[in-house]
Amino acid sequence: MIPKNGNMVIMIQHGNYFTVYKNLSKIYVKKGDRVSTKQDIGEVLTSKATNETILSFAVWKDGKTQDPSSWVYKL
Repeated sequence: MIPKNGNMVIMIQHGNYFTVYKNLSKIYVKKGDRVSTKQDIGEVLTSKATNETILSFAVWKDGKTQDPSSWVYKL
């Protein structure tokens, strides 16, 4: 999905939950694909102006944001 600002977004459904990944420059999956843990799904955009690479990540359930800390893979 490409929002108005031009940066790509991926939404993945996990049962009643959705994870949302914003600020992507490339997407490696397509609608309907099944994805697995640690699978590369896209590439985060690096700003040409600031040279910053920032991913926006959110978890939603029933239309409400959730604390994403339990969803982030711990090394």
